[in-house]
Amino acid sequence: MAIVFIPSQLQKLTGTAQVEVEGNTVREVVTQMDIQFPGIQQRMFDDGQLLPTLQLSVDHVMTRVLSTSVKATTEVHFLPVIGGG
Repeated sequence: MAIVFIPSQLQKLTGTAQVEVEGNTVREVVTQMDIQFPGIQQRMFDDGQLLPTLQLSVDHVMTRVLSTSVKATTEVHFLPVIGGG
């Protein structure tokens, strides 16, 4: 199962900072997370796309591609986007 790291603003839904979830792609992982933690997908996505306030890292590679492959040892991080200037 993939290890998914949950951003602090969503930990109220999961009760923890990381969870293990099955899936072959990031999208499947998020679908499974929503089954375990109803409402989490709605807080992370808009119209099927990752919210612009979140970034995605899969095995330390930044991406926004939800069809990215996930294996049993994959680390998936949902990170809050930090802006500044």
